[in-house]
Amino acid sequence: MPPNRCQAITKTGTPCGWRGPVRDTPEGPRCPAHDLSRRDEFLAQAQAGSERAAIVRGALAINPLSLADWPLPHGRGPVTADECDTVASWAVLAVATKKIDPKVSREIAVMINAKLRAQKEGKLAERVRELSTLLARLQASAPKKER
Repeated sequence: MPPNRCQAITKTGTPCGWRGPVRDTPEGPRCPAHDLSRRDEFLAQAQAGSERAAIVRGALAINPLSLADWPLPHGRGPVTADECDTVASWAVLAVATKKIDPKVSREIAVMINAKLRAQKEGKLAERVRELSTLLARLQASAPKKER
């Protein structure tokens, strides 16, 4: 194997794909993830990076959400258009009070829009069925034209 490549075998049985700097260990050249003597250092760096990222996005200011905060009874999702409006209004307030991340609110909005579109399409399909039935009855009851 190339000297600048980790020679560890992954849990899936394939060679490690690391191509960065490696450290010589008694087991052979190892990347930071497979060098057990550096694992704690590697995990501490990863933790620090995720904390910095959370600070940048403001996620540390977000309070954990409880079921009591959800605007609908028993934690269920919205069914009607009015309930969709209630959840959307709640999401706006939750972002403003830093109870949820804006990304979560955006996903809620996407799901609400999909639900409202599906409801609208369902209502239109039902209306088309009703009109088709009415048209068939009118055609059946209409006097026959003679040729």
